[in-house]
Amino acid sequence: MSFLHRFALISLLTVVLSLLNYRGLEIVGKASLLVCVVAMSPFVLMTIIGAPQVVVERWFQMPEEPEDGSSLFDDAFQTSPGPLPLLGIAGIMWRPYLNNLFWNLNSFDGAASFAGETTWATDYSQSEWVDGHLGQVAVDIGGEWLGAWTIFAAGISNLAMYEAELSSDSFKLMGMAERGHLPKLFKTRSKYGTPTNGIILGTLVIIIFGCADFGQLLALLNANYAFALLLEYAAFVKLRFYHKDLQRPYRIPIPDWASVIL
Repeated sequence: MSFLHRFALISLLTVVLSLLNYRGLEIVGKASLLVCVVAMSPFVLMTIIGAPQVVVERWFQMPEEPEDGSSLFDDAFQTSPGPLPLLGIAGIMWRPYLNNLFWNLNSFDGAASFAGETTWATDYSQSEWVDGHLGQVAVDIGGEWLGAWTIFAAGISNLAMYEAELSSDSFKLMGMAERGHLPKLFKTRSKYGTPTNGIILGTLVIIIFGCADFGQLLALLNANYAFALLLEYAAFVKLRFYHKDLQRPYRIPIPDWASVIL
């Protein structure tokens, strides 16, 4: 698929999903509940069927080196630019490993990132665990029906996550605008009660970044998430030092100076 075809497909799919978001939060919520059941069920079945086949000794295996002397990663991955060296120790490329680890653990859906690593009910080597390989594992464990179900579940879960994320972000923009932290144009609601301009902005951002590859998006998301965490920690410290009497649902039982270290 050429770059233009890929970009056009991503843009079209983004606009269609954004229109569904525009129609109302109730549609997004009900669809998300349905998708949750459909998307989780094949992994529950895979765990039940595959549990008797698990070999516990494999949990402690170190990363393997290919027998032909080649690398598990392509040249572009190993030579990708970054502020830190790749630093390969004990068979692990630490910079990309930590980058991916941070990305996989910085949200509520982080557990799904380790579905392949924790299955271990097949005899595949590490080099065979590539994009989409979990579907083949599901076939080996439960049959063609489970493999097809797993692929379908992965696809619709991505669509549902997009809908939920766009809805959440657009409403956050509207809330900040209503509090005076953002321009008033983000306060605009559609006839369905959804934040029109927030959805439009989110859609445009996604379409623009649709031309980036996964590695670039990964680095960008990590940097953005790290910056957001710094702002949250800074707000926490400021509240502890300058708003001591502010009513809180819970107060961390540590001295104020310890909040800086925390």
